[in-house]
Amino acid sequence: MLCNGVIRVKCYRKDSSKNIIVHAASAHPIAVKRAVIHNMLKTATSVCSGEVERHESLNLASNILYSNGYKAKPRTRKPRTPNSAKERGTKLLLCLPFISDRISTAIRQCLNRAQLHDDVALVNIPNENIKRQLIRNRLYDKASVSSNCVICPYGKVGDCGKTGVIYEIECLVCHARYIGETGRPLYVRVNEHLASKKRESLITPLGKHRREDHGGNDFAVKCRILAYEQQTSVRKTLEACWISARNPRMNSRNEHLAIARDLMPFLPLCEL
Repeated sequence: MLCNGVIRVKCYRKDSSKNIIVHAASAHPIAVKRAVIHNMLKTATSVCSGEVERHESLNLASNILYSNGYKAKPRTRKPRTPNSAKERGTKLLLCLPFISDRISTAIRQCLNRAQLHDDVALVNIPNENIKRQLIRNRLYDKASVSSNCVICPYGKVGDCGKTGVIYEIECLVCHARYIGETGRPLYVRVNEHLASKKRESLITPLGKHRREDHGGNDFAVKCRILAYEQQTSVRKTLEACWISARNPRMNSRNEHLAIARDLMPFLPLCEL
């Protein structure tokens, strides 16, 4: 609000607001309730422009907390020992699913009565809920991207989604090979090879191999990754090294980059 040419800011709630927050008697963990109280008081003090407004905002936040079952209780905090984390690291961890604070407290009391509090530390594992299932990040799950994958069964699960690779395609009938490279996901490039094989395209290695070596009959293939490299120039050089070392039948002679004579003596060191 504007008072005598000075803008004064304080925490405000609409009259239609029900002031409903996490209730003190709910089954939420204590840490969640403590965070709710901390955020409310922090917001009430951070948005105010003066001491009077800050006092009014704190009273508003306190009333909301009281209406949701929170009460101010005097408590004495024990000083933290500097080696508490180190001591916990030496304890055996008792990992149990979280049910409620009452059950967790009862388990800790049992450990204390059994004189195991110095040897065993209780760790509550949060349960799966709808929110965690909906926001779960699936980007890094290892799974085959395409159906009828010809890559993952001959390597590791998730290889078909790798980028920046030198790969080898092998005919399962005559064991002829083709070596190539791609900076895109591997399954995209392999699907292009399979499509050209289906069309019997003579300008592609697999289509030409089907027409000339198998008389137009289809054949199954497998693909595996030979090396990884994200930089394009280095990847093409590695592809040329693999082609020179293995001399695959489906590769054309003028397809890969020529390797300089200075690099040829080091080719055996690559263990290709």
